[in-house]
Amino acid sequence: MKQIVIHNIRIELEKKRIKNMYLRILPPDGRVHISAPLRMSDDEIHGFVTSKLDWIIMQQSKIRSRHTNQVLQYVTGEEVTIWGRSYTLRIVEAFGRNKVEVIGDEVIIFSKADSTKEQREKLLGQWYKKALEAEIPYLLARWERNIGVSSSSYRIQNMKTRWGTCNIRTKGICFNLQLATKPPKCLEYVVVHELVHLLERSHNSIFKGYMDRFLPEWRSIKKELNGME
Repeated sequence: MKQIVIHNIRIELEKKRIKNMYLRILPPDGRVHISAPLRMSDDEIHGFVTSKLDWIIMQQSKIRSRHTNQVLQYVTGEEVTIWGRSYTLRIVEAFGRNKVEVIGDEVIIFSKADSTKEQREKLLGQWYKKALEAEIPYLLARWERNIGVSSSSYRIQNMKTRWGTCNIRTKGICFNLQLATKPPKCLEYVVVHELVHLLERSHNSIFKGYMDRFLPEWRSIKKELNGME
């Protein structure tokens, strides 16, 4: 993938066998990605970016601001999010095994008195993973039937720039751990999105047609997932 700089903005440029150019601003750092037709000239790409410059800067600012606001120290009183709902975090000294519990409006991390931020973060991450593991198999089974495809496996991990990925060759799907912080419909959208890639590899009009067919409200969910609303 080629890296270019236009108006001091670093851009990932990927040329494909497509008819139109697509511009994406990606979390968590506002990375700019452009997919362009193979025959499109550098001058055309430069002109396109110039015409979208104010919008790019505005979207980068929004994304970076959200990411900064989400940096946690994992101390009592902070807010954490589960399935799109905010909870108050409370750290309690553990005299048994370390664990996480959700009680009322609180997320309680039971950990040793000398536990580090990284250890408490890991505990919450493990809880997020279990929450996703309770939902993903059901959603995959349901949507595989609806779409008429089959995935081979799935895994969950922290990803910096993507909510999900699909390996077309192996049919394996990877989900971002942070989907547990988003409303449930966002996880469902990612499940559908990745399964549709088993029908169409690219984000072209055919792919969008499938998305419109299977999940008509996918565009509004995508905006919510990426914090665009």
